[in-house]
Amino acid sequence: MKRYPILKSAFNYHVFNRSISKKIIFIDEICYRYFLYKLAVYRRKYSIKMIVFCVMPSHFHFLIYTRDKANNISKFMKSIQLSYALFFNNRYKHSGHIFQGTYKNTNIHPFDIPKLISYILQNPVKEKLVKRAEDWPYSGVYMPGIYNIPGTKQIPNNTIFQS
Repeated sequence: MKRYPILKSAFNYHVFNRSISKKIIFIDEICYRYFLYKLAVYRRKYSIKMIVFCVMPSHFHFLIYTRDKANNISKFMKSIQLSYALFFNNRYKHSGHIFQGTYKNTNIHPFDIPKLISYILQNPVKEKLVKRAEDWPYSGVYMPGIYNIPGTKQIPNNTIFQS
């Protein structure tokens, strides 16, 4: 029987998952764009407050805030992962799971948010995909003006993440 994370209301969560065996599952621009599009669609559908995100070749990180609909994070994550797995399997004639089980989440204290944002956005630099975090096109800060952290970028208002 699968064990699902227990989520509470009115908390910040670091939500993340990776591919099985750390294999590359975001292979090209089309894969990233599909995932980000679905991220925006399901974020709206389940009223998810996305603070920051980073999609890497084999994994992803989100910093999410929820007020009173904690179960929406579970539905959101199930939808985004299932949708992408179906897309990936169809496009690459693959079958079976692509993610390493159920997503993981950690409750984040408000004082730790700036440090976590930096950690999430620095992932592409750490993996030597880019020299500067702001050069990675598949990450960003969704909530403009909340945190003034060097090396972060804001998502323009005309993107798919606009509410």
